[in-house]
Amino acid sequence: METNYRITTNTLALFPMHDLHRQSTIFEVNTSLTSNQKSLDIIKENCLHYGSTYHGRKASVQHHLGYQQKTPIPIHPTKGIYAYPTQSPSAFECIWLFFHAITHIEKDKQQTKVRFINGKTITLTISYHTLQKQHDRSGCCKTIFTNT
Repeated sequence: METNYRITTNTLALFPMHDLHRQSTIFEVNTSLTSNQKSLDIIKENCLHYGSTYHGRKASVQHHLGYQQKTPIPIHPTKGIYAYPTQSPSAFECIWLFFHAITHIEKDKQQTKVRFINGKTITLTISYHTLQKQHDRSGCCKTIFTNT
């Protein structure tokens, strides 16, 4: 069990867990891990580790792009690591996806399939339109922060 997980380019997604001792599941390119930290706490700690606070990064994205809800977060801009929530970050069911790790998003009836760089696919109970919008916003975020 991880206590202070370090997000890298191998990180694909953070999922919440329904467990007393483990708060999140971390999917990486070659493995999956569990952590006693909530997904949002992992995001916040990594923002700080890589040079700023979560709130500072969120405020900067909101300033530059005006995204007030489900704001994409530049975790480590120089390494191209940007994360986005599937719903409100404070919601227990929020999943964090990493922009660099996604190769394809497709509609599957009332759900959405996400394909990762390692070829694995997950199905989420979120509308295709909502998830694609979040992904596109993250791309805009990456463009802004890469060119500033």
